[in-house]
Parts: sequence; C-alpha cells; structure tokens
Amino acid sequence: MLSWCLWDMQKASLFLLLPLLGFTPRQTPSLAPSFEVTSVKPNRNPPVSTTGARVISLRLSLNHGTLTFEQLSLRNLLLQAYDIQRNQITGCPGWCDSDFFDVIGKAENPDATPDQVRLMLQTLLADRFRLAIRREKQEQSGYALTVGKNGPKLKAAASDGTTGASASGYRRTFQRLPIAALVNFLANSARQPVLDETGLKGLFDFTLDLTPPADDPLQATVRSVPVAPDPTNGFSRLAEAVENQLGLKLESRKIPTEMLIIDHVEHPSEN
Repeated sequence: MLSWCLWDMQKASLFLLLPLLGFTPRQTPSLAPSFEVTSVKPNRNPPVSTTGARVISLRLSLNHGTLTFEQLSLRNLLLQAYDIQRNQITGCPGWCDSDFFDVIGKAENPDATPDQVRLMLQTLLADRFRLAIRREKQEQSGYALTVGKNGPKLKAAASDGTTGASASGYRRTFQRLPIAALVNFLANSARQPVLDETGLKGLFDFTLDLTPPADDPLQATVRSVPVAPDPTNGFSRLAEAVENQLGLKLESRKIPTEMLIIDHVEHPSEN
C-alpha cells in the first residue's frame, strides 16, 4: 500500500512512507531490485514567488509500477528510499537541500509493490548518485506519540479511494494513510525523532487544521509554513492540534534512533 507523509516545516516537503525493512549498506546494483528504465534530471528552473524566493512544489506518484518525482532534493530522495525521519540523516553534502531533481523509475512489473519500488529506488541512488551508506544507533531527545486519555479521534479509511496527502493553507489532509504518515510529519516538524507508541493499525483519513489565532504574530509573518521551528512556539501549537483534533498526545522522551550515515555521494550522472 502506498502512503505519504507531508511537509518539512520550512520547505513544505512531502515525504513518501513505505514499510521499514531496515537499513542496508550500499547494495550491488546487479544483485538488488532495480527499475527497468530510469531518468534523473536536474531541476534548474523552479517556480519563483513575487518576492524572489524559490517555491517548493513537489509532485510524487506511483502508478502502475512507474515512480515519478518532480523537484526533489537528495535529502528527500533519501527519506523516501529508506523510510526515515529527517533527523536520522548525517553526512549529507552541502547541495543536499539546495539542488533539486526530477526522477522517474519504471519497474518491469506494473504491479510492483511499494516495498519493491522502495528497494529499486535505493538501487537507483547507489547507481546514479554513487551513494554509499552505513548505519549507527544513537539515543536522541525526541517525542513519543501516544493515545490520549479519551481515545483516538481518527476515522478508519474506506476500503478503496485515493491514497495521499494534500495541503490547503494551514489545513493538512491525510487520506488512506497509516499512523506512520503522521509520525514522520511530526518528526520533520519538530526536527527531532518521534516514536509511534499508539498501537494503532490500519489506514486512516484525518485532517489537521493548523491555522494560528488571529493575534498570533506567526499569522502575519509566516503564511506558507504550518508551524515554526521553535518548539515552544509553533510546534507546541501543532502538538495541541494533534491532541485536540486527533486524540493523540506527544510526550518528551529519549528515543533510540538508527542513523543513516552517508560515506559517499555524487551529483547524479545525466541521462
């Protein structure tokens, strides 16, 4: 089942979530699952706002075995390929967040599962970006997501329908997604690890309304970002919304974290 998590706090990044099978060192492309056809191109002409700032507008899809990414950074590709949170990556180069790419991978099997496609994306990164990685366990300050005292307020998703996430202003809508989508969204907003201790299984439909109060200074200064990086300001509002709207609670904890350490990576070879 394909699922998504959304929005890096400052760049409105959208993250693909697939079941975690564990980190692996760089695999030999000839032995690892791989796409039948791949395309990797630099995205050098992003849209620009009226103020001259770059507009981040990501598009991701998996359709009949074809994975399509538009305007993704190396960091976001890593997040999608290894199903990790932003804080779990170390050793990323200076261009990790500043250079963007359009990537297409076509599997030979049009019914390839998301698990299989994720492994194919790992192979693509090893082949085209010359990515070499290793893993290391650390303990970090973070949060545990638990069920509130009055129980969850999540709606079970229908058996069919659209799978994905969307943003409209400060509203974040999740459709047919596991709780992992929310966990990764929270982790990337907090810039700290978040551990799922809800015990909730299955797919859910839910919406978070993160509109700041009218007298909140963020309302006037940060209109395109749902929360602020200061955990005592914007993130506390996010935590409050999660508790009030979804019936879930964030508790401060020390979190055992598996880190993805980049030993080597290069700009991708062009087609």
